[in-house]
Amino acid sequence: MKPLLTALILLFSAFILLPSPAPASQPSVVSSSNPNVLFIAIDDMNDWTTLFDKSNPIQTPNLERLAQRGTFFSKAYCNSPACNPSRASVLSGTRPSSNGVYANRSDWKKALPDTVILPQHFRNHGYLAYASGKIFHHHGTQFHKYEAFDEFVEFPSRQPDMPMPRDGNLNGIRSWTAPDGSKGPVSRNFDWGVYPKNPDNHIDNRTVNWAIQKIASSSKEPFFVATGIYRPHMPFYAPQEWYDRYPMGQLRMPERNDEDLEDLPDAARAMLHPPSRKFMSTFEQEKLRDAFIFEKAVRGYQAAASFADYQVGRLLDALDQSGKADNTIIALWSDHGFHLGEKEHWEKFVLYEKATRIPFIIVAPGHKAGQVCRRPVSLIDLYPTLTELCKLPGPTHLEGESLVPLLRKPKSKRDPVLITYGKGNHAVRSERYRYIRYANGEEELYDLENDPNEWSNIAYLKGTKGVMKQHAKWLPLENANEIGPAN
Repeated sequence: MKPLLTALILLFSAFILLPSPAPASQPSVVSSSNPNVLFIAIDDMNDWTTLFDKSNPIQTPNLERLAQRGTFFSKAYCNSPACNPSRASVLSGTRPSSNGVYANRSDWKKALPDTVILPQHFRNHGYLAYASGKIFHHHGTQFHKYEAFDEFVEFPSRQPDMPMPRDGNLNGIRSWTAPDGSKGPVSRNFDWGVYPKNPDNHIDNRTVNWAIQKIASSSKEPFFVATGIYRPHMPFYAPQEWYDRYPMGQLRMPERNDEDLEDLPDAARAMLHPPSRKFMSTFEQEKLRDAFIFEKAVRGYQAAASFADYQVGRLLDALDQSGKADNTIIALWSDHGFHLGEKEHWEKFVLYEKATRIPFIIVAPGHKAGQVCRRPVSLIDLYPTLTELCKLPGPTHLEGESLVPLLRKPKSKRDPVLITYGKGNHAVRSERYRYIRYANGEEELYDLENDPNEWSNIAYLKGTKGVMKQHAKWLPLENANEIGPAN
């Protein structure tokens, strides 16, 4: 009896010490019935597309096609208007003000050494996680987390995969011109034109080709396929077909105001025109050589953006042909927007609408198609949204909120969103206003219902203090110190 009793006690003890099985709604190991995830990241695409307004000049029929399948968030914003902090925030589910990743040079892996990033979380719960193209920032292993994926293939935009033009920039610009007139070597990124001649050699074609193979492959496990489309990031290289869609002489140019900077605080001017950024002064100098140089650059952005849209269409076609579309969640987003001369600024790296408003679409089986949600939302919400849609347990470190309630009821109330660039510099975007406060305490306020171009800073007008006070409630109480560059 005694040996039998001992055996029973040991058996019972082992039973009660076993981990509890995950509830059915939050499986720890998924099955083939779990939805797949197609995760599409686009680089530098702003809101000047036909997705946002049919009258806009940049043609994006495939983004519109995707929006008809799910929910288009027309007031979606990046967490930071720079590649690295934006992507680190999306993938980790943490804000720049919490993780200290404020700049493209910041080593996000040093900031978040133990954080389980989004694709890694899916892989840990039984998904096959694949990635190609620009998912993380930069080319090079110091910014990539290969262990988060079963396979990760990054196709560099440099040699030997897609050589840069040998004879210098296609646009003919051979040097920077600083505001003081001094010269310096121009970035090879500051370029545009028809390149490469064979579209099959384009970086984005190859990135999407690889993703298409993974979508078509058969497996018992569901997939998480992350595809990073590099365009319309500079250089604005695209095949001839996409340049032909925007003929010179018929271009629509961005709206600009010659007096736009007069009501801006010093901190805003410094962010718009740091010494390291010489785009606008270079354009002014190059106009002496080519009167239409600025128009050609804008044309390049338009062509590159439409080429990125074409790649989205290829992914959708492949998904449809695979027979898996009905059981696949699609999340499409851009890491931030892009200025094309608005506020005398080129690129991103500022806290205004053009740099921060992005295309953001979620398609989820079982949710209504063709919806538009006009509530402000942020990419900080993407991680918890995908985990809820796939019935995975959500990590406790996430700072965003699931968008599933908005997929069900797009008019549900939503808090304003927070956007950060640099330590202590923040924008709060509500449905009507954009409030900006810089680290030195200077402020801006814009009423976007009446001033969509943000030409009138009303922060110092009578009657606006209450609005600013309400928006200031959403600023972070603490700002993490900036994480330095990778060694």
